Amino acid sequence: MKNIILMGTPHHGNIGDLAIAYAEEKMIKKNFPNNKLYIMQEEKLDICAERVKPYIKKDDIILLHGGGNIGDTYVMPEKGRRKVISIYPENKIIIFPQTAFFENNEELNISKKIYNAHSNLVIMARENKSYEFMKEHFNKAKIYLTPDIVMTLKETADKPRNGVILMFRKDKEKTLGNNESDFIYKYVSEHYSTYKFSDMNIGTKILNNISEKIRARILERKFAEIQNAELVITDRLHGMIFSAITQTPCVVFNSLTHKIVESYKWLQNLEYIQICDNIKNLEDCINKVTASKQNIYNENFAEKIISDILIKEIGKE
Repeated sequence: MKNIILMGTPHHGNIGDLAIAYAEEKMIKKNFPNNKLYIMQEEKLDICAERVKPYIKKDDIILLHGGGNIGDTYVMPEKGRRKVISIYPENKIIIFPQTAFFENNEELNISKKIYNAHSNLVIMARENKSYEFMKEHFNKAKIYLTPDIVMTLKETADKPRNGVILMFRKDKEKTLGNNESDFIYKYVSEHYSTYKFSDMNIGTKILNNISEKIRARILERKFAEIQNAELVITDRLHGMIFSAITQTPCVVFNSLTHKIVESYKWLQNLEYIQICDNIKNLEDCINKVTASKQNIYNENFAEKIISDILIKEIGKE
């Protein structure tokens, strides 16, 4: 029987990445209950990926954690992925849904050389722009177009809603300027009696040896927080996706890469999610999402797309 090894799961405090890992493990266990699943965290790849090679059979399947880090914005995960692809040339390697974004041609050329040297590499692109990029540059791999895997979750609850959650980036992907942020804060404070600042990052210290139980608790708290809000305003991809799967009205601003605008295309039928492409349109966007009919979120579309690919590429035992 084939073993399944999921490599590169997060040890950092990005809650979106924790949700991705949770959804990945859930999908593997659901579709391949008879296969043994092993998990290797991201920070262990540098040493352990090579150390465990004698124990991994040629027909074992290696899955690499998804997200938004194929590229040079966060080069360490890319280096870890390159290492795994190089070390295991005879194993089928499947990369869970990813965004690709390179600004440096030198880094892109390194990745192209390594990715295209592998004879059995499968990559899921979580939006169309990344799909087209991967088809062009990683042309020896098999590329599929899929949603972000967190869209396979549904976290609705019948709870009273009150107040606004403001959830903005503070890192290198931030594009909202101080004037725009001030405009949003001023509008919300003038129109809502209750609002709070939240984040999709809780730091790294407690995650050095994170257990499934701790991760589940972190996600449950974040889902509950969003479920209790009447509105979310964010520039974080998983702020948007968490709002979608909890059926929470959400206005979304863009960030550095194309991942928000492109991923929104999977959710554009939801009237309670709206991209705001100009700060001057904030009030109109808020009115649209808060006055919308509360569409029922259906996670089955995403689950079917990704499950079908995994079953096709891994096969049922």
